[in-house]
Amino acid sequence: MKVLKTIILSLIVFILIFIIAGSIFTLVVLLEYIPKLPDPSLLLQYNPPTKTTIYDAKGLPLAELYAEKRIIIPIKDIPQHLKDAVVAIEDERFYSHAGVDLRGIARALYRAIKSGEIREGGSTITQQLARNVFLTLERTPSRKIMEMLLALRIETTLSKEEILHLYLNIIYFGEGCYGIESAARTYFDKSAKNLNLAESALLAGIIRSPENYSPFKNKNLAIARQRLVLKKMLELGFIDEKDYKSALNTELKFSSGKDGFWKAPYFIDYVLNILKNDLGFRDIEKSGLNIYTTLDLDVQKIAEEVLSDGLKRAKDYNVSQGALVLIENSNGYIRAMVGGRNYKESQFNRVVQAYRQPGSAFKPFVYTVAIQDGWKPEDTIVDEEISFKVGNKIWKPQNYDKRFRGTITLKDALAYSVNIPAVKLLYEVGVDKVLELTIKMGLPLDYTLDRNLAIALGGITKGVTPLQLVQAFSVWANRGVLIKPIAIKVIKDKDGRILYNSEIKNSRILDEDVTKTITEMLENVIKYGTGKRANCGHPCAGKTGTTSDYRDAWFVGFTRQYTACVWMGNDDNSPMKGVTGGMFPAEVWGKFMGRILSNTQLLPLFD
Repeated sequence: MKVLKTIILSLIVFILIFIIAGSIFTLVVLLEYIPKLPDPSLLLQYNPPTKTTIYDAKGLPLAELYAEKRIIIPIKDIPQHLKDAVVAIEDERFYSHAGVDLRGIARALYRAIKSGEIREGGSTITQQLARNVFLTLERTPSRKIMEMLLALRIETTLSKEEILHLYLNIIYFGEGCYGIESAARTYFDKSAKNLNLAESALLAGIIRSPENYSPFKNKNLAIARQRLVLKKMLELGFIDEKDYKSALNTELKFSSGKDGFWKAPYFIDYVLNILKNDLGFRDIEKSGLNIYTTLDLDVQKIAEEVLSDGLKRAKDYNVSQGALVLIENSNGYIRAMVGGRNYKESQFNRVVQAYRQPGSAFKPFVYTVAIQDGWKPEDTIVDEEISFKVGNKIWKPQNYDKRFRGTITLKDALAYSVNIPAVKLLYEVGVDKVLELTIKMGLPLDYTLDRNLAIALGGITKGVTPLQLVQAFSVWANRGVLIKPIAIKVIKDKDGRILYNSEIKNSRILDEDVTKTITEMLENVIKYGTGKRANCGHPCAGKTGTTSDYRDAWFVGFTRQYTACVWMGNDDNSPMKGVTGGMFPAEVWGKFMGRILSNTQLLPLFD
């Protein structure tokens, strides 16, 4: 009896010591950690890095840029079956616990002891939210205690719906996606509100281990995980047997992995370059900017279609690349920009980065100086064999067809793109005058390197880009006024304040009567000259360009409303098979202009 009393007394003392020790430990924990806990109400003001959006001229989104690929959406746009799927697989007692799931912790400890390794952490959705917003990811007892205490405090401040909403907008889903909207777009190319049960279950399954369960990395494992989520939903009563079987049989149609919400990628690259290098914007992806550009997405789509079709037809002629750019004459707004055949294959933007020889597309600059000097379109010049001494060598320019036409008018020489009259005309008016004019019109000629007669045929040292050439041709379209191309109209911050407003910069380069005469001569190029295939059904003018050995083929031209340039060739500068500017480039230009002007009034180039 005495022994029994001693045992009972010892047990009572042990229990008291345990209680006291536990109380002291709890008190120490509370004194140590509670003062350090952040205010959970800050979650309602949580402001993750904000996306920057780039829009077209009509306000349609072209691109969304993220430091973290995240799009915050309201709880009403998150389907109930998606919320149920996440709760089922991540925290089945979410609606009954107070932030910490003691049963879940006990189960995790038991399994860890039994297996000898930690396979699950027992963290609730509320704990995961606390960790992602306020804490680090280090695996230490101290961090775990903070996580649990903070979760308990969060549950006294926010509703379950608010917690789940924040969690689904913040959690990582792999492939650079943060939040359910970004995940839905990336994996299924749709918004979260349009996800079906099968898709929702797959996304819920990714959360535990995004790198392992991403369907882009391991499709079979991702689907196996999805089936586990669906089974769990059935067991917990979130779905019935019919829904379960239907979801199992639903075909999952994954996206290609490319963000389908990006449009006009070459143009976007061009805009980003302007933002960073010309306007001085930094950390664009984190700034939450709204950038309104000049691009017209409807026109851009037509440009992409027409150029793609032209390149397909030119494939057998050893043509691998092309570019197209369109500006609006009255304001310089860039309405379309296609920098190559396929952005995925090559991000090199040939509209602004490819400096190529313009060939005969340069000739109008020579004729413009001649008109300034008093020459008339009906004046004649002799197309004949001629030679010039260049240093210690003799240069004999040749016509494209290797024949001579004798006496020919200036307007016919330009329309038929005859080389020798252009060279002779340059010699008559003077190289320096032509250099001065073309530099004013925006072409990158060099007074030292390009001071020779070869420029009459497009022999420019540095070459020109399609955007530079289209800007220069727009001077004739604008009756002698140069308007610098504009890609960005307005930039606003996330609160709607205007940070940048574009300014139309113009300057008179030519007298109006000179441009009228040149325009009429360039109309003949399309009426009966080398550019007949560019006829778009509207009054238009332009010029073909073909370089030696068929390495470059151009058509640059304008209507009353627009100026556009089409280039075709190969990045490695290899020759095409007899392709001239009057062939595929002229055809592409004509079809493109015809389509974008199909519902517009016929306007003369000059009133």
